[in-house]
Amino acid sequence: MIDQRIRMAADLYDPCSLGADIGCDHGLLPCHLLRQGICDRMICADLSEKALQHARSNIHMRDLDSRAIFVCADGFDALRAVPDAPGCVSLMGVGGRVARNILLKGADLLRGATLILSVHRDVPLGRQALQEIGYQICEERLCLENGRFYILWKARPGSMQLTQEEMLLGTKLFDEDDAVLLPYLRRRISILEKQCAASPENDADTARFELQCLRSRLGALLSR
Repeated sequence: MIDQRIRMAADLYDPCSLGADIGCDHGLLPCHLLRQGICDRMICADLSEKALQHARSNIHMRDLDSRAIFVCADGFDALRAVPDAPGCVSLMGVGGRVARNILLKGADLLRGATLILSVHRDVPLGRQALQEIGYQICEERLCLENGRFYILWKARPGSMQLTQEEMLLGTKLFDEDDAVLLPYLRRRISILEKQCAASPENDADTARFELQCLRSRLGALLSR
């Protein structure tokens, strides 16, 4: 049984002959992509050999061994394991700073692949990194899993110039009505209110700006 976040990531994946999940952990996303025929083959990569053992076990249990390539490597270095260019690459479950480092260091190894990206903290850094490597966000989705909100991006090569507000809040989240959006905004506003109250005036300028923007977006949603 896969959770909502993994299912959403799979929905964003482009069908392709070769996909790659960087930081695959237990291999649940590759298992789903292979079983559903979304990817013909998958590179399952992780920096932890222990995590790869769990992924091997899960993929073996589903008789998918012949379609999986296991690589213990740092970030996009795993893409060197095969000569073929991947059609789609996912990177999830890391912080924004780690994701940015991986993206900036290994952007050339993507060779134009579609990116599925999700970071669990320092979210604006994820958007910034995509912009820096010449990728543009084409889809941006929000999900709630076990009391925690996750933002997922689908990005392809292309020019993107985000404003400060777009870097902080996103570009696509507000395009459609989403049942998760309202509670997300309220949670984020509550966090920022506490952060601003506990910080000196000059130390929380970005947080105060984001809070102002979020309140405006919330008001607009409630008035629909």
